[in-house]
Amino acid sequence: MRKDYSKRCKGKWEASSFVGWNPRTELLKYLRNQDQHGEQVFITVHDRHFYDVPDDVEIGGIPGRQFVVDGHWQMTDQTLDRQPEGLEVGLGGPGVPYESTEILKPTRTESSYVLFPRKPEDQSRFQAAAVSDVHEFARDTLATLTEYFEFYKAKVGA
Repeated sequence: MRKDYSKRCKGKWEASSFVGWNPRTELLKYLRNQDQHGEQVFITVHDRHFYDVPDDVEIGGIPGRQFVVDGHWQMTDQTLDRQPEGLEVGLGGPGVPYESTEILKPTRTESSYVLFPRKPEDQSRFQAAAVSDVHEFARDTLATLTEYFEFYKAKVGA
């Protein structure tokens, strides 16, 4: 934008003239710099898997026909979009070897992706931005960046 603005308007572009910056966009700028020059911030994923119990399976003392497996895992590879392999749920009973159990697939999965601070400085920045959920953070910052781009276009007369 700086080079483009200088060519079009013969002046210096000052991003600070945009009044829409907020703590979340400041955090985005910080995270971008961390990604390029520092340590990436990890994302912790909270998964909740819902399993329906087959009608022919008797579960003594447990109400309902569904059970939930709930857990957290740390996304150290930011390109992952699903939990690592390894979680299997099988039905069996006393004296039934693991190999003979039926493996159940979840009927529904809920996931939340949460920014995980690696340093106290990161934690204080997340608190200032009042953000933890990655998807909410992305929506909010995209909306502000879209407004910023419209502001820029108006300034250059595009």
